[in-house]
Amino acid sequence: MRALGTVRGIVFDSLTRKPLTDAVVEVRETARLAYTDKQGRFTLDSVPIGAQQLSFSSPTLDSLGVYGFAREIDVTSDTRGVALSTPSFRTVYDRLCPAAGNAPRDSAIVFGTVYDAATRAPISKASVTLRWYETGGDGRDFLILTPERSTFTADDGVYGICGVPSDLALSTSAAHDSATSGTFSTVVGASRLLRRDLYVSRELTSAVAADTGTRAPQGTGVVRGTVRDESGNALVGALVVLTTVDRTTHTDSLGRYRFGNVPLGTQELSVRQLGRGALYRVIDVTRVEGSTHDFVLPVATVLATMNVRGTARMGVDQAGFLRRKRQGFARIIEHEEIQKRYDIGSALARIPGLRVNRSMGGTEVVGSRAVCNSPIPIVLDGVPMRMYGNNSTISREANSAVPQMPTNGSRLDALAVSDVVAIEYHPGGATIPMEYWQGMPPTCGLILIWTVFSRRQQ
Repeated sequence: MRALGTVRGIVFDSLTRKPLTDAVVEVRETARLAYTDKQGRFTLDSVPIGAQQLSFSSPTLDSLGVYGFAREIDVTSDTRGVALSTPSFRTVYDRLCPAAGNAPRDSAIVFGTVYDAATRAPISKASVTLRWYETGGDGRDFLILTPERSTFTADDGVYGICGVPSDLALSTSAAHDSATSGTFSTVVGASRLLRRDLYVSRELTSAVAADTGTRAPQGTGVVRGTVRDESGNALVGALVVLTTVDRTTHTDSLGRYRFGNVPLGTQELSVRQLGRGALYRVIDVTRVEGSTHDFVLPVATVLATMNVRGTARMGVDQAGFLRRKRQGFARIIEHEEIQKRYDIGSALARIPGLRVNRSMGGTEVVGSRAVCNSPIPIVLDGVPMRMYGNNSTISREANSAVPQMPTNGSRLDALAVSDVVAIEYHPGGATIPMEYWQGMPPTCGLILIWTVFSRRQQ
């Protein structure tokens, strides 16, 4: 009878630089196998002594079509310290992206499966698109570029997109016939490999196309959960937003929230409370017992780093502008749309929720809601504008350090549309960037205007 031994070791994921959990390690000769624990460790008993081949696999690698890794070892009665590792990013890139050539240092891969949100069945020939923002300019003109990568799923619903940036927020969406997912943002990160499954539905397509200002989107899903602080205490009145379909609610006295009639599909959910910042999560709403998402909202929320590429910047707050655009709370128009209008007033009138009043004294912007009778505060390139009578559009204390725009720069209608890069309208107090107001937020919101001159002030 052949002598048997024991093999102990660890499986390491070279892509994430972490131990690989739930990997299957197998002795090819005997078909004996073991699963790795949370530390990536495994133990194989009753392994024939002598030369043996160990193979390993994991669900993540299998989904990529990257599997069958093996290593030959010399088994003794008690073999320890066997180290198995997944292939490097370069190996995976060469296998999945043979036509892309050498992988740039910051290049990444996004892969996954597209599913029908109602049946959870994989969908073939679904389109997947990734977009991101880059900036550029020749020293005189400021540009916001939107490169993209697209592909279609294979017969098993699997897709893979190579050559996307690893350090920028990727606007992600999927579609098949009349079914779509929501559009949301993800960052691949240091591993340079990200799995993101996507769920599409016709319900979500109809909801996004609907006039959400006149009726709530209808669907068959449920999203519920709780919002608590670091000590586990319920946070009352936290704002919870389904950003894709513009649905909002607040947590109750127990910190609970619930959305009914939610369109099925992948979309973005956010929670925020004044003084605690905001958290964002991509969720998959399917027809299976609802979707539960619990949040812990700390006092000081640190937003994920958002890098911006380019040599020109929009003042000192371009990263903030791109982040706010990604989050979807502001109503934004950019230079391409603005320059089609004959003046700044007509450009502002294109933004839902704003009404422009013109007179001999100048241009005044108010909210379209009945309660919004006073001018909406305006910040031009980070500085509050003055209103008629040389008063600031933003109230401030006498000893405030907030800069004040001089009188000769106070005319809104003096702005040339060719000089305006972007306009943001934040309609509610909960969405106003905290760095642009003091005390209680303006009832009817805040307008931020960015011009080409903001670059020259740095």
